[in-house]
Amino acid sequence: MSTEFPEIFDPETQEGNSWDPLPVGEYVAQIVEASVLQPKSGDGCYLALTWKIAEGDFEGRQVWHRITFAHSNEQAQTIGRKTLKDLCVALDVNEQVNDAEVFLFKPVRIRLGIEKDKQGLYPDKNKVSRILPLEPKPAEPGQPANGASASTAATGVPKPAVGPGAPAPWHAQR
Repeated sequence: MSTEFPEIFDPETQEGNSWDPLPVGEYVAQIVEASVLQPKSGDGCYLALTWKIAEGDFEGRQVWHRITFAHSNEQAQTIGRKTLKDLCVALDVNEQVNDAEVFLFKPVRIRLGIEKDKQGLYPDKNKVSRILPLEPKPAEPGQPANGASASTAATGVPKPAVGPGAPAPWHAQR
């Protein structure tokens, strides 16, 4: 094993990492890593996801997300299973899932928030608060068009753009 670099590394010519959280908003993203793991407590299972932002100013940045789908705490399990259902709906996964690979490399919209450490020991971090389909689903009879809420349809106020200054993904030209 060698300790020498194959070429000289000059830190003056490189950019360092930025670990600041992404701004609150919606982003087009895809899951690039998915694993089913057990917490250190041994109680239950969770889906560990790595999301990669696919468009906009923050393209390439990653966000980590855990979805607890089996746990002795019924509330934690219920919340996790609802989130897992949202993931399946966003990805149009309708069959029973037995392998997390079914979620990989399919773009969706994720809504990010900021989670603050209650004890103030750790820096702020992003939290995935919603998982939505990339394109809004067609409206059913009696529902507003384009997936808009009733208040949005009534007021005509558009949904917020994805990321700072970026157009919403359904307006992007492909």
